[in-house]
Amino acid sequence: MPLVQHNNLPSIERVRLEGVEVRSPDDLNTALPDIKIGFLNMMPDAAITATERQFLRLVGSNNNVNCYFYPLSIKGVERSADAQAYIDQYYIDYTTLKSLGINALIITGANVSQPLLQNELFWPELIEVLAWAKNNVRSTLCSCLATHAAVKVFYDIDRQHLGDKCWGVFEHQVFNKQHSLVQDVEPHLHMCHSRFNDIPRSLFEKHNVDVLIGSEQVGVQLAAEKDIRIVYFQGHPEYDDISLLKEYKREIMRYITGELDAYPPVPQNYFNQQAMQLVTDYQICVEQASDKQAMLELFPENDLKKSVSHPWKKSANVIFANWINFVAS
Repeated sequence: MPLVQHNNLPSIERVRLEGVEVRSPDDLNTALPDIKIGFLNMMPDAAITATERQFLRLVGSNNNVNCYFYPLSIKGVERSADAQAYIDQYYIDYTTLKSLGINALIITGANVSQPLLQNELFWPELIEVLAWAKNNVRSTLCSCLATHAAVKVFYDIDRQHLGDKCWGVFEHQVFNKQHSLVQDVEPHLHMCHSRFNDIPRSLFEKHNVDVLIGSEQVGVQLAAEKDIRIVYFQGHPEYDDISLLKEYKREIMRYITGELDAYPPVPQNYFNQQAMQLVTDYQICVEQASDKQAMLELFPENDLKKSVSHPWKKSANVIFANWINFVAS
């Protein structure tokens, strides 16, 4: 869809330079319907703008509507001074969002500090947003932690800790090929995950939620309410090809600086054989180094970038285009 540059959000200009169609409000195809999408971005400071761009690319995968994109913040998500200044300049608040008459809402994941979601500082306002959206928005799409929050709010389902982190790229299958959200999606596809917690398929289905895409190895990827009022992703269809690499690097840095006790595992099925040798050699060097801080600058990021691919991109684009079609219908 043409993204409408109705505000001065820098990420819209960034994706335009990448080739996503962006138009000014004075240069729209008036034969296309207008759609207003709210975007509740709860990702940590380092990922704020990257997450904007990731979702802008996905909602820009459908050329059948004019899309107005409204980034939103809520109270309780801890921010640095610089990140808060950015949000104050470019984002709207929940009260403003309610007055816009939005058609759809996207809610991202978030970093959490408490074992129970309901103890997070952002929980009270997130509950309010979810409840309001279910009654006032055509469809709300939840990503990762937002999915776990939504099923807690609507069904009192507590997410289950997996013990080990589920992250990497995994083969999935489409369970209901006739469903509108997965029309034209390949029956066997790859998707990425990055999470410590899970809602099993049996609990979604117990509450009459359609499970649309899943994996025997890592569980549910995509599910939706019967009326598609709420769409649930447990994984990250929005991730770029290098997102898992960036995340892996951050985890290694946390280990080097002493924030983590153990060296992080490698994302599964993500690096090719040559890259796996690089990450193995680097881990050995870090663990043997007397001055681990000196290893910070030696992470082979540029070489690893050359090895990664983006096998979930096509499927993610199709799913989001289908979602936009539903919202516009």
